[in-house]
Amino acid sequence: MNEISRRKLLGAAGAAAAAAAIGSTAACSDNRTGDGASGGGYDMPTFQPAPELDVQPVFSSETPGMEDVYIEAPKTWFKSVNREPGSGGTVTSFQLTWGDPSMPLEDGNQYWQELNDRLGVSYEPQFVPQPTFDQKFATMLASGEVPDLVFVNDQSAVNLQGIRDGAFADLSEVLSGDNILKWPNLAARKEEIWKASLKDGRIYQIPSIVWALTNVPVIRTDLFGQTSVGIAPADADQLLTALKEVSALGSGPGGQKVYGLNRYDPILWRRHFKVGPDWLLDANGDLVHAITTENYKAMLTWLAQAWSEGVFDPVSMSPNPADIVSGAALGMEAVGGAFTSGDGLFLKEKDLPGAAYDYLDLPGFDGTAQVVVRNVPYGRSTCVSAAAAEDEDRLVEILNVLDYFSAPYGSEEALFVGSGIEGRHYNFDENGLPAATGEHLTELGVQYVGVVSGDNSYRGHPNQAKWLDSFSQVMEATAQNSIVRPLEGLESDSATFITKGAQLAQLLTDFENGVVSGRESVDDLQSFIDNYMSQGGTQVRDEYAQALKDAGK
Repeated sequence: MNEISRRKLLGAAGAAAAAAAIGSTAACSDNRTGDGASGGGYDMPTFQPAPELDVQPVFSSETPGMEDVYIEAPKTWFKSVNREPGSGGTVTSFQLTWGDPSMPLEDGNQYWQELNDRLGVSYEPQFVPQPTFDQKFATMLASGEVPDLVFVNDQSAVNLQGIRDGAFADLSEVLSGDNILKWPNLAARKEEIWKASLKDGRIYQIPSIVWALTNVPVIRTDLFGQTSVGIAPADADQLLTALKEVSALGSGPGGQKVYGLNRYDPILWRRHFKVGPDWLLDANGDLVHAITTENYKAMLTWLAQAWSEGVFDPVSMSPNPADIVSGAALGMEAVGGAFTSGDGLFLKEKDLPGAAYDYLDLPGFDGTAQVVVRNVPYGRSTCVSAAAAEDEDRLVEILNVLDYFSAPYGSEEALFVGSGIEGRHYNFDENGLPAATGEHLTELGVQYVGVVSGDNSYRGHPNQAKWLDSFSQVMEATAQNSIVRPLEGLESDSATFITKGAQLAQLLTDFENGVVSGRESVDDLQSFIDNYMSQGGTQVRDEYAQALKDAGK
């Protein structure tokens, strides 16, 4: 299971299940790759790190999956783009928006005006709301009028249809080796990111960097501290005891109703019971689905017991967050919300006097370490129109624009792209961080087609300094116990998963939720497995097994 937020990879429930087959993403063991259907060999783009920040990390690690941790903002903002503005032509884009479109340029959008001045082009984005994105994407492809820059969710078969149909440029040779150094911000992404995003061994998309680990368990120490177990449960038995005793308390500070758990989060329990990814290799090296493992069965059995003994708030599976008003002793939080935000744990304690929060080094159910599945190495992506790329000068200008949007953290360009104009959209606060003024917000959002590059550290907000050590230690332990999925880079190599993935995912969700909440029985697991495999699981397994074999894994 991927542990990644929607804004990083459009992680809607059905998105991953809609992955489409493009071809093998396996690359050669050296830096030379290619010979795919679209062209000959080429070198992977040269990695050129972004300039270093002028502040030092407070925690640094070489553990795969772990990032450096900062608590200070840069004192100065470096310039990442040293080129003349564009020729004054037009660059169009097709981009996702979660809210209302930005104020039109002609209505006096000062951010947009400044953006055009900095780029040296007339930037003309088409805004597409998330609920209709795939539909509009298909319509755009069918029209044959493909904008210069297109936001692509490559976990969607509809989006990948554009690559299959040749709507987007093969950039392999253009970005090959040192060629990419013409665009330093595009070059500020590691080889593993490019390799994971290849389609048929070729570069069709500019991928963004993402954290390998994006979620962290958070514990209410004021509640766990009242239990016989204390704040450091060692295994599943101790955890169940503590959660039951919390629910028995009835209420916490301020009289708020409390439970051991008030949300059902599958990621948390797959970690605790060491279930691993959906598809994994067994002791014999055979590809199997996690639902066929003893760990998965143990997880369902434990969760069903926990639910029956009142550990969960009865509305824990509500799809509407507003339904859940109780407090909880344990939960999973997004790093971006808990640590890098000015709110996070700081605001939780401020809003509920008497409550005390901390990060939890979650144990494995058997007293050994948990097992955490890392995210794929890249997030949202942008493709370039194949038609526009036929003109070399035009392609250079388009990539110049994307290079600007891809400016790394700590740069003047990233500050402007993300925060706007100082004094109008933001001011620097006492910590040296850009703080929104709350005014002219409708001017922003013009530039979301851009993709992130450069340093990918955990940048804690100064408000979270109290939890700096525990965050660093818990995330380091998480990274030490993290694994890469066997199918990383090959997820789109099952044709059956394209057509039946969403159906299979819903089957699994319905059964799992049913067992946990008592509507189904864990005794029916084998019957469910048989049905799941007969509905397409067997074909998916066989296709993935072949992809692994072809990739030499």
